Amino acid sequence: MKKLLFYLPRVLSIILVGFFALFIAEGFDPEFGWQSGVGHAVLALAVGLLTAATWKWPNVGGWVFVAMGLLYWWSVIRAGWYGGLFIGSVPILIGVLFLVEGFRKKK
Repeated sequence: MKKLLFYLPRVLSIILVGFFALFIAEGFDPEFGWQSGVGHAVLALAVGLLTAATWKWPNVGGWVFVAMGLLYWWSVIRAGWYGGLFIGSVPILIGVLFLVEGFRKKK
């Protein structure tokens, strides 16, 4: 159980980075423009750096993941696109898992 709690948030955060990096290919579509690809590249890089930092400091990174998910939820609700609540749940889940692992590590 300890190994699962250690590796699950890390694997999920790497999958999240891959998900964001997948949309970099939008930049090659003339309909979206290159700015969309650059925006997704910056987002994937930021989440990748957050994942690397969270490996060392799980409590701090966990709170940042939770804040990132809540910020996304807030923007989705304001836009009226409730289908995006599921996507915002993933960073919150990752953050909670990192927080649980960080608090267990402290004891």
